Amino acid sequence: MSKDAANLINAELSKRLAQEREARGISKKSLAGLADIDRATVKFIEDEEQNPTILNLIRYGLALKLDVGKILSESLQPHLAAKEPVKKAGGKKT
Repeated sequence: MSKDAANLINAELSKRLAQEREARGISKKSLAGLADIDRATVKFIEDEEQNPTILNLIRYGLALKLDVGKILSESLQPHLAAKEPVKKAGGKKT
C-alpha cells in the first residue's frame, strides 16, 4: 500500500469520526471530556492534522459507543487488493 493510500484512509477515518460525533450532537469539547483527550487532539484528528493513536481511537469508540474497528475496516476495503497466494513449484503456497 502506498503512502498516498494510507493518507486517503486516514482522511476517510477522520471524516467518519467527525460525522459520527456530529450525528450524535456532541461538540468537540464535550467529546474531549467524554474521551479523556485534549480538545486540540480531537480537532487535529478530525481535521486530518494528526494520525490518531490506537488509544485515542479506542477512547473515541468508547465515548461515542462506536465500532471504530468497523469504520477503519470500511475505510481500508477500497484500497485492499484481493490477490491469490503465489504458488511455488510443487504447488506449495507462499
